[in-house]
Amino acid sequence: MIIEIKMKEGFFKTQPYYMTIETGKIILTPQDDSDSKRLVIEEQELRSVSITSTNMTLGELEITTRDHIYIGNLTSHNDLGEIANHFAREFGEKFVFQRGNI
Repeated sequence: MIIEIKMKEGFFKTQPYYMTIETGKIILTPQDDSDSKRLVIEEQELRSVSITSTNMTLGELEITTRDHIYIGNLTSHNDLGEIANHFAREFGEKFVFQRGNI
């Protein structure tokens, strides 16, 4: 499954990425030919993954590793339920999906 997200890079800048959830890893690939590099987060370095959403079309993604916190916004044409199911299957209790009024 390929998911389009906008990752925060710096205080006011976002960068479009493709996120892929594979067995034991999350892969973030820049959508354009920017200076940003492809990022592979292995399950052993992953502390948590969370999606926060007030509806089922837009959401904020937070990936916490031992050394970094990555924050991004899921685009409106993603199916948050399907994304949540992939994360839950792959990462179990490391994944949290907060939805509704926050």
